[in-house]
Amino acid sequence: MSRSCAPPFFGARVGLLLLALLFALVLAPCPSALAAGARPWFLPGQQENATAADNATATDSATATDSATSRQGTPAPPQGPAQDEARQAQDDVLRRFFRGQVTLDDDFPEVFSRRVKDGETMAFLTMREMQRRRGLLERFRNAEVDLEGLVFERVTNDPDLARIRVTGRYSFSVPPVERTVEEDALFVLLPEMGQWKIFERREGWRP
Repeated sequence: MSRSCAPPFFGARVGLLLLALLFALVLAPCPSALAAGARPWFLPGQQENATAADNATATDSATATDSATSRQGTPAPPQGPAQDEARQAQDDVLRRFFRGQVTLDDDFPEVFSRRVKDGETMAFLTMREMQRRRGLLERFRNAEVDLEGLVFERVTNDPDLARIRVTGRYSFSVPPVERTVEEDALFVLLPEMGQWKIFERREGWRP
């Protein structure tokens, strides 16, 4: 796929939560309320200051979770069919994340942990409403998203916490605009009410 350049008048930053009128505007990933998560409909650099406190809180919570696990001993990871089922559920929620951030699906906030869901939902609803007012929401809803180039590598995986490094690339298009995005981030997932949810995304993570 070829990368498209944004028209000149699309390049200005006009506020903390302003999104690009078309996803071709996005020139680079940028932090979101989810500890440096990427959104195709944000311009570069937006939300960095607004979410610094949220990122610190998320990191503290993750540290507390790790400490509690350390004190209690490392839980034995599920084996056999149970392990396969957990991995499938984790991969599914990550795919929902990448697809939903492009298509602005109504259920997109459901991929997030309750610890960060409020902030993510507010940002999502703001972006969706702005796209609707501009008459562009249906374009995003009908976007074609290809996730075949993504690789999911488990760094840690136990019943209480999963760290999954996602690398590779994914692409999406709303004709005539097409774009390929490079991904390299660590996702932290937590089980909540029998479902895996995304708690944190650490961009550019290295072991």
